[in-house]
Amino acid sequence: MGNPDPFREGLAAARRGDFAAAARIWEVLAVNGDARAQYNLGYLHANGQGVPKDYARAIEWYTRAASQGFPAAQFNLGVLLSSNDGVPPDYAAALSWYRRAADQGDADAQFNLGVAFASGQGVRVDFVEAFRWYSRAAARGHQKAAATLESLIAEMTPEQLADARKPGPG
Repeated sequence: MGNPDPFREGLAAARRGDFAAAARIWEVLAVNGDARAQYNLGYLHANGQGVPKDYARAIEWYTRAASQGFPAAQFNLGVLLSSNDGVPPDYAAALSWYRRAADQGDADAQFNLGVAFASGQGVRVDFVEAFRWYSRAAARGHQKAAATLESLIAEMTPEQLADARKPGPG
Protein backbone atom coordinates (compact mmCIF):
# COMPACT_ATOMS: atom_id res chain seq x y z
CA MET A 1 0.00 0.00 0.00
CA GLY A 2 1.52 3.32 -1.13
CA ASN A 3 1.25 6.78 0.30
CA PRO A 4 -2.28 8.13 0.49
CA ASP A 5 -3.16 10.66 -2.20
CA PRO A 6 -5.02 13.54 -0.54
CA PHE A 7 -6.57 14.69 -3.82
CA ARG A 8 -8.06 11.23 -4.37
CA GLU A 9 -9.24 11.19 -0.76
CA GLY A 10 -11.12 14.40 -1.54
CA LEU A 11 -12.63 12.78 -4.65
CA ALA A 12 -13.72 9.77 -2.61
CA ALA A 13 -15.36 12.06 -0.04
CA ALA A 14 -17.16 13.97 -2.80
CA ARG A 15 -18.35 10.74 -4.45
CA ARG A 16 -19.94 9.61 -1.22
CA GLY A 17 -21.61 13.01 -0.86
CA ASP A 18 -19.40 14.36 1.92
CA PHE A 19 -18.61 17.63 0.18
CA ALA A 20 -17.60 19.36 3.41
CA ALA A 21 -14.83 16.78 3.93
CA ALA A 22 -13.79 17.12 0.28
CA ALA A 23 -13.61 20.90 0.67
CA ARG A 24 -11.41 20.61 3.78
CA ILE A 25 -9.04 18.19 2.05
CA TRP A 26 -8.85 20.18 -1.18
CA GLU A 27 -8.40 23.53 0.57
CA VAL A 28 -5.06 22.40 2.00
CA LEU A 29 -3.93 21.33 -1.46
CA ALA A 30 -5.38 24.41 -3.15
CA VAL A 31 -3.59 26.83 -0.85
CA ASN A 32 -0.37 25.04 -1.81
CA GLY A 33 -1.02 25.56 -5.53
CA ASP A 34 -2.73 22.33 -6.69
CA ALA A 35 -4.77 23.46 -9.72
CA ARG A 36 -7.08 20.43 -9.58
CA ALA A 37 -7.96 21.18 -5.97
CA GLN A 38 -8.39 24.89 -6.76
CA TYR A 39 -10.77 24.02 -9.58
CA ASN A 40 -12.77 21.64 -7.41
CA LEU A 41 -13.02 24.20 -4.59
CA GLY A 42 -14.26 26.73 -7.11
CA TYR A 43 -16.88 24.24 -8.22
CA LEU A 44 -17.98 23.53 -4.64
CA HIS A 45 -18.32 27.27 -3.90
CA ALA A 46 -20.18 27.92 -7.17
CA ASN A 47 -22.69 25.19 -6.34
CA GLY A 48 -22.87 25.48 -2.55
CA GLN A 49 -21.74 21.90 -2.00
CA GLY A 50 -20.14 21.40 1.40
CA VAL A 51 -19.48 25.13 1.66
CA PRO A 52 -21.75 28.16 1.40
CA LYS A 53 -22.58 29.18 -2.16
CA ASP A 54 -20.21 32.06 -2.80
CA TYR A 55 -19.54 33.20 -6.36
CA ALA A 56 -16.73 35.53 -5.33
CA ARG A 57 -14.88 32.60 -3.69
CA ALA A 58 -15.64 30.41 -6.71
CA ILE A 59 -14.13 33.05 -8.98
CA GLU A 60 -11.10 33.31 -6.71
CA TRP A 61 -10.40 29.55 -6.82
CA TYR A 62 -11.22 29.21 -10.51
CA THR A 63 -8.88 32.11 -11.27
CA ARG A 64 -6.02 30.44 -9.42
CA ALA A 65 -6.50 27.19 -11.35
CA ALA A 66 -7.20 28.98 -14.65
CA SER A 67 -4.01 31.01 -14.30
CA GLN A 68 -2.13 27.71 -14.20
CA GLY A 69 -3.64 26.72 -17.55
CA PHE A 70 -6.41 24.44 -16.25
CA PRO A 71 -8.97 24.48 -19.13
CA ALA A 72 -12.04 23.44 -17.10
CA ALA A 73 -11.35 26.27 -14.64
CA GLN A 74 -10.88 28.71 -17.53
CA PHE A 75 -14.21 27.66 -18.99
CA ASN A 76 -16.10 27.78 -15.68
CA LEU A 77 -14.56 31.14 -14.88
CA GLY A 78 -15.80 32.41 -18.23
CA VAL A 79 -19.28 31.12 -17.42
CA LEU A 80 -19.38 32.87 -14.04
CA LEU A 81 -17.99 36.10 -15.47
CA SER A 82 -20.48 36.16 -18.36
CA SER A 83 -23.56 35.39 -16.31
CA ASN A 84 -25.36 37.83 -14.10
CA ASP A 85 -25.55 35.24 -11.37
CA GLY A 86 -24.20 36.58 -8.11
CA VAL A 87 -21.49 38.81 -9.60
CA PRO A 88 -21.69 41.61 -12.17
CA PRO A 89 -20.83 40.33 -15.65
CA ASP A 90 -17.41 41.07 -17.09
CA TYR A 91 -17.71 40.00 -20.70
CA ALA A 92 -14.20 41.02 -21.72
CA ALA A 93 -12.66 38.88 -18.98
CA ALA A 94 -15.06 36.01 -19.73
CA LEU A 95 -14.09 36.04 -23.40
CA SER A 96 -10.42 36.05 -22.50
CA TRP A 97 -10.84 32.95 -20.33
CA TYR A 98 -13.03 31.22 -22.92
CA ARG A 99 -10.37 31.86 -25.53
CA ARG A 100 -7.66 30.34 -23.34
CA ALA A 101 -9.74 27.20 -22.79
CA ALA A 102 -10.81 27.10 -26.46
CA ASP A 103 -7.20 27.33 -27.60
CA GLN A 104 -6.56 24.18 -25.54
CA GLY A 105 -9.38 22.39 -27.36
CA ASP A 106 -12.24 22.88 -24.90
CA ALA A 107 -15.32 22.45 -27.12
CA ASP A 108 -17.68 24.12 -24.64
CA ALA A 109 -15.47 27.21 -24.59
CA GLN A 110 -15.30 27.17 -28.39
CA PHE A 111 -19.10 26.99 -28.50
CA ASN A 112 -19.45 29.87 -26.02
CA LEU A 113 -17.11 32.00 -28.12
CA GLY A 114 -19.33 31.25 -31.10
CA VAL A 115 -22.36 32.36 -29.09
CA ALA A 116 -20.60 35.58 -28.06
CA PHE A 117 -19.67 36.49 -31.64
CA ALA A 118 -23.09 35.51 -33.02
CA SER A 119 -24.97 37.55 -30.42
CA GLY A 120 -22.54 40.38 -29.75
CA GLN A 121 -22.10 39.55 -26.08
CA GLY A 122 -18.98 41.49 -25.09
CA VAL A 123 -17.85 41.85 -28.72
CA ARG A 124 -19.30 43.22 -31.92
CA VAL A 125 -21.46 40.75 -33.83
CA ASP A 126 -19.23 38.83 -36.24
CA PHE A 127 -20.83 35.87 -37.99
CA VAL A 128 -17.54 34.89 -39.63
CA GLU A 129 -15.84 34.56 -36.23
CA ALA A 130 -18.91 32.80 -34.82
CA PHE A 131 -18.78 30.33 -37.72
CA ARG A 132 -15.12 29.59 -37.03
CA TRP A 133 -15.67 28.92 -33.32
CA TYR A 134 -18.83 26.86 -33.85
CA SER A 135 -16.97 24.85 -36.50
CA ARG A 136 -14.11 24.08 -34.11
CA ALA A 137 -16.54 22.96 -31.41
CA ALA A 138 -18.54 20.86 -33.88
CA ALA A 139 -15.33 19.21 -35.09
CA ARG A 140 -14.74 18.13 -31.49
CA GLY A 141 -18.17 16.50 -31.36
CA HIS A 142 -20.12 19.33 -29.73
CA GLN A 143 -23.67 18.56 -30.93
CA LYS A 144 -25.21 21.92 -30.05
CA ALA A 145 -22.42 23.70 -31.95
CA ALA A 146 -23.13 21.59 -35.04
CA ALA A 147 -26.84 22.41 -34.89
CA THR A 148 -26.21 26.09 -34.18
CA LEU A 149 -23.74 26.26 -37.06
CA GLU A 150 -26.48 25.20 -39.47
CA SER A 151 -28.75 27.98 -38.18
CA LEU A 152 -25.93 30.52 -38.44
CA ILE A 153 -25.19 29.55 -42.05
CA ALA A 154 -28.79 30.39 -42.94
CA GLU A 155 -28.24 33.92 -41.55
CA MET A 156 -24.92 34.56 -43.30
CA THR A 157 -24.40 36.33 -46.62
CA PRO A 158 -22.58 34.39 -49.35
CA GLU A 159 -19.59 36.71 -48.83
CA GLN A 160 -19.49 36.02 -45.09
CA LEU A 161 -19.73 32.29 -45.71
CA ALA A 162 -16.91 32.36 -48.25
CA ASP A 163 -14.76 34.36 -45.82
CA ALA A 164 -15.57 32.01 -42.93
CA ARG A 165 -14.57 28.96 -44.95
CA LYS A 166 -11.14 30.37 -45.85
CA PRO A 167 -8.29 28.80 -43.92
CA GLY A 168 -7.31 31.22 -41.21
CA PRO A 169 -5.19 31.54 -38.11
CA GLY A 170 -5.70 29.15 -35.26
